[in-house]
Amino acid sequence: MKVQEKLKNMLIEAGLSEVEIVIYFELLKKPSETKWNLINRTGLDRNCVYRAFEKLEQLKMVKKDREGIKALSLKPFVDGLLHSEKRLGKLADKIRKTAPFLRVPTEAVEEFDVVHFQDQILDNYMMMSKVKYNTCLDFGDLENFVPVLGGMEPVLKFRENRYKQSAKNKAICTTFGPYTSCMARKNDAEKFQSIISLMPTEFKGKWIIFSDTNNYVMFNDFSDPEFTSSVLVKSKTISESQRMLFDQFSQNFEKI
Repeated sequence: MKVQEKLKNMLIEAGLSEVEIVIYFELLKKPSETKWNLINRTGLDRNCVYRAFEKLEQLKMVKKDREGIKALSLKPFVDGLLHSEKRLGKLADKIRKTAPFLRVPTEAVEEFDVVHFQDQILDNYMMMSKVKYNTCLDFGDLENFVPVLGGMEPVLKFRENRYKQSAKNKAICTTFGPYTSCMARKNDAEKFQSIISLMPTEFKGKWIIFSDTNNYVMFNDFSDPEFTSSVLVKSKTISESQRMLFDQFSQNFEKI
C-alpha cells in the first residue's frame, strides 16, 4: 500500500472526511492561490470545499495568507489527537471511578469529586488533614503514594496539621520502604501519637484516608501511572464501611 493510501486510512480513522483528505493531499502537491482555484483543481462541490477548508483550518492542517493556501505539517493535528486521547482517557477513568458509587443511595452521599492533577490531589489531601476527627485512619500503599504527592513534605505537613488539632493516627501499610520507615520512627510515632502497622497484602497502588468520627473518605488510586486519580467523598454510609473494614484488618496486622 502506498504511503498516501496508508495515511488516508489513518486520517479517516482519526475522524477526517474523504473531502477533507482530498483537499489536504491536493495542497500537499501544490499550494492554491484561492479556494475557487482549489474547487476547479479537485472538481468538488463548492460548499463541500468551503466546509472542509474551514475544518482543516481549525485543525491547523492548512493555512491561508497573502501568498495563498497551503498545507501545513501534521504535527499540530497529531498533538491535538494526543491531547484529546488523554482528555477522553481521563474522562473514561472518571466514569470508571464514579460507577461503583452509583450503588450507594443518592441521599447517602453528601459530596463527591474525582480529580487527576497533582495540585488537585494535594488540595484534597491537605483538606483531609484539617477536618475535625479524633483519629485519622489510613490504609494502603504509602510507599508509592508519597511520589504522587511530590515527596515527603506534604506528608509531614499533613501530620503537623493533624497534630495541631490533637488528633491521633492509625495507619495500616501494605508495603514497606523508606517513606513508611520514616513515618514509623519510634520518637516521631510517640510525639505525633501515631501507630503504624504493616499488613503485607495485595493492595499496591492505593491509599485510603478516613477517620473515626468524620464522614470524609479520600480514595487515592495510582495503580495506573497514566491515570493517577483521587476520589473524595463525604458519606456516612461509606465512611462507616471503611471503619468496619479497618477494624477487621487491625486484627491481622503486624506492628513495624
